[in-house]
Amino acid sequence: MTRRVSRRTVLGGAAALGAVAIGRPYGSFAQTSGPIKIGILLPLTGSQASYAPDCQLSAQIAVDQINAAGGVLGRKLEIVFRDDKANPNAALAAARELMGEGINLFIGGLNTPSALAIAGIMPDAKSVLITIGSVADSLTHESFNRNFFRITDSAYSRAQAQARLAAEKYPDITRWGGILPDVEFGHALWRSYSSGLKRFYPQLANKPAEISDPVLQKFGAIDFKNQISSLMRQPVEAVYQSLTGEDFLTMITQARPFGLTRKIKVFMDLSGELVFAKTLKQNLPENFWSGSHWYYGSYQNIPAGRALYEEYVKRTGDKYPTGYIGPAHMALYAYVNAIKAAGSTETDAVINALEGIRFESAKGDISFRKEDHQVISDINLIKLNPKNDELGWVVAEEAKIPGADLLGAATPGKPLVIQD
Repeated sequence: MTRRVSRRTVLGGAAALGAVAIGRPYGSFAQTSGPIKIGILLPLTGSQASYAPDCQLSAQIAVDQINAAGGVLGRKLEIVFRDDKANPNAALAAARELMGEGINLFIGGLNTPSALAIAGIMPDAKSVLITIGSVADSLTHESFNRNFFRITDSAYSRAQAQARLAAEKYPDITRWGGILPDVEFGHALWRSYSSGLKRFYPQLANKPAEISDPVLQKFGAIDFKNQISSLMRQPVEAVYQSLTGEDFLTMITQARPFGLTRKIKVFMDLSGELVFAKTLKQNLPENFWSGSHWYYGSYQNIPAGRALYEEYVKRTGDKYPTGYIGPAHMALYAYVNAIKAAGSTETDAVINALEGIRFESAKGDISFRKEDHQVISDINLIKLNPKNDELGWVVAEEAKIPGADLLGAATPGKPLVIQD
């Protein structure tokens, strides 16, 4: 769900929209009366609109649970949705509109351009953003500011977790290749994953990984034959892939007649998880491991996780929620716990509290690393296989990888350094 966006593009968009902090008092900002409002910016329309309903529903479930338990500081919690259209300029306009209505606490940033745009205006607007989708490392590194928090994995931490799992589960499958989008995010992700292979195979498999050059593809491609042929020629038996949405579905459909899904013994996927499984069904490759923001099956022993899952099933009838159900719910509970700890909705007080709290979420106890505001939590990975039944697929295995040791060094304001 990411593409490259330059700092010039983001700043230009902000300038075109004018000074977002107009109307804010000097210093910090607080909501002093009435319900406490949280602004939620999602792609309700546009190319990524399919991800929004799960986020909306999980946020509403959280608010209903919180208000049923008495609200926050004796006040009701209220969420206000706006459409960011998966577009940074639209995201800025939506954020500015809600700021004009007195809202200083935000959730959003499903895709990287929108996350970078919104996060960039938070300090001047005396507001806070918790992002719930973008995994781009730049958000907690060179583009970091203190008014930004991330409640999902970073690209680096997830790639490292996936490389560790590969070495643990498949010590005899050592020949790895990749297919990724030909943008900076794809290149950086491959550096993160390949560095993890070099790190964990010698440690856990007692042998080095053999790594071929990745195959690259432009976003929105409709013909993957050259890339598939390249993978067929390479001496690879496992593939790391981060194509998203229609790009991956098109690629894997075209790959089947070439025999690629028979050749490749393990697919390691960044984030498609149940979205891909529900679409491909019996056409899903075997041993398809994918990262998830929140896998419901891993948290049925956690009261908050079980309550979220049961309420989701009650409201939808769907027993298989995607990982996008988790982050918005978790972000709202982060705000609630921070507001309670601070005794206020004042921006700086909430930031200070978020930096120091540890709280129970649908993913268990989580906290934010103070230096760069990256969440410290489990990294969820699931293995999906096709199955010859009505559902068409099955979660064959799940893994919770402790994330604390896989975050990399905190370098806020500086680029992530990936060491081979």
